[in-house]
Amino acid sequence: LKYLTYVTELLPFFFCIIFLNRIVTKEKKVFFLYTILIAILVIVGFSLLYLFESPENYYLVVRVYIAIEYSLLAYFFSLYIRNRFVKNILLFSQIAFILFCIYDFIIEKVPGLPFVPASVEHMILLCFIVYYFFEVMQETVIEPIYQKAIFWISVAFIINSSGNFFLFLYSKNSYNDDDVFRRQYTIIYTTVTVLKNLLLCISILIKERSQDNISPHDPIDID
Repeated sequence: LKYLTYVTELLPFFFCIIFLNRIVTKEKKVFFLYTILIAILVIVGFSLLYLFESPENYYLVVRVYIAIEYSLLAYFFSLYIRNRFVKNILLFSQIAFILFCIYDFIIEKVPGLPFVPASVEHMILLCFIVYYFFEVMQETVIEPIYQKAIFWISVAFIINSSGNFFLFLYSKNSYNDDDVFRRQYTIIYTTVTVLKNLLLCISILIKERSQDNISPHDPIDID
């Protein structure tokens, strides 16, 4: 299951490469950058943990992974949120979150997985994604939302955040001391991660037009 998690984390990147002609919007280009950096960090982390057997450096890479993931996702979702005040909060939260990750690293007595920063990341992302859907509900949409990549990406991270939030909170005190909990952690985390990445792959398959190529006189598909 551990290896399955690493493999599926690379899937969105490979899908972006295969369907590179569909990366035309600014939002998808940001998402493509996200898949590139995540793929690099996953490969580096896997190498440190299983090839070089250096768990201390692996824990450091995981912390970098969390900080980069939140920063890119916060910027990505800010491109869709219309409320300027909420958008600014989301953007400035990147700095606050990175500072929090550094603080958590400094006060950590024994090197380990950063469960608290991961829990905070999932809680914040979940709040802003729910707010994004709230904004969508207030609008009159021309096409179904499930025909947009942002829908599948949002659902993917809602599942990921809600599935891992409490898991990471409990893991802070139980992961290193309870073998049974450790196995359950692996099963839950792998299941949620695989599902998230499959949904991200679906979002890449959806073809969207760049805003520069959309004319206000284009016919609307009423069906």
